[in-house]
Amino acid sequence: MIKNIKHFFVIAFIGLISSINAQKKAFVYTKVTIEQEVYAVMSDKWNDDFKHVDYPKQWLQNVVEVKPGQSIQKAIDRVYNEGGGVVFLKKGTHILNSTITLKSNITLIGEGRDKTILLQGEGIDNAAFNIEDKPQVTDLVIKDLTLKGKREGKVNGILFRGRNESRHTRVMLQNIDVTDWSAQGVHMKRTDNIIMDNCNFQYNGSAGGLYHNVYFLYNKYILQSDCNMSYPVKGKGNKYTSCEYVLAQRCTIKDTKTNGIQADHDEAGYIFFHKYHVSGCARVALWFPCENYYDKYHYTENPKYAPQKVILNRCEIVNNTWGAMWRSVNDSYIINSVFDNKEVDMGLLKCDVTLENSTFKKGNEIYTDVKQWPKDVRILW
Repeated sequence: MIKNIKHFFVIAFIGLISSINAQKKAFVYTKVTIEQEVYAVMSDKWNDDFKHVDYPKQWLQNVVEVKPGQSIQKAIDRVYNEGGGVVFLKKGTHILNSTITLKSNITLIGEGRDKTILLQGEGIDNAAFNIEDKPQVTDLVIKDLTLKGKREGKVNGILFRGRNESRHTRVMLQNIDVTDWSAQGVHMKRTDNIIMDNCNFQYNGSAGGLYHNVYFLYNKYILQSDCNMSYPVKGKGNKYTSCEYVLAQRCTIKDTKTNGIQADHDEAGYIFFHKYHVSGCARVALWFPCENYYDKYHYTENPKYAPQKVILNRCEIVNNTWGAMWRSVNDSYIINSVFDNKEVDMGLLKCDVTLENSTFKKGNEIYTDVKQWPKDVRILW
């Protein structure tokens, strides 16, 4: 009898340990697989100049569970004060009646984006998830949940605001949906080492054309993989302003009322789009102006205000009004890509862009003077 009881407890203990280990395994993010072709093209065109992202660290021993109705902020504060760990949001709908302030060394994880829903409540007037410039936040993972707004007010889904002297770094978003926020879906300023994997950022920006599904500003080292930024309500799918060392592979933007992607301003360069699909944009799919962010209403041709060293490889830019309209974009390549748009596939003003093994069904235009620029494509949007 005693022997059987001991055997029972041994089996139960082993089962408990196995369950704990399986749970911890679910908390670990999955590293993104970068296609070998990407490395090969980078090496051929850029040698070893491209700098890839650094991944966040995780602390998995300390786990605090939060059920719907319990305070997410209190759990984050507790885990942060204990040196880091996991805030595990149980399945169900968590109503956000106040902004959640994110902190360092936190893995914020749900039970799945279709199971753990964080819904905009009545008390949010800035952002659902927020990080201000101080203190600096490092090693943050958000995983396996949905962050859903109500298209009310001017509220961001995720808002990070760093400073040059205190840049947030090593942030990963994996398997999440960020939808229906009236301002930006995700807005990251002066934040480095950003990874977005298998995420949907859609139906954001209902408050106006300056709000987008994703908006990066002054960021370095970005990896986006298998993300969908389609259906912005009024703005763009993704805006990369002053961003360096960007790799976006297998991403999608469909059906925008303005532009699909905008890349501009100084410090913009080493941008690699691989198997990026952009279609159904009412204006320009790839809008790369030569634009000074701080003096938008005066035209400039200084290449420092346009993205440099851009590569499109195996991209589809189809069924947009204009495909790509670029100004002063240099040292760039279009490789193995397909363009088929309504007005112009590529319009290039004073650009140095090499076209390799690519198809342009509508045709391209080369401009040497801004006066040749199509009147329908305004200088600033």
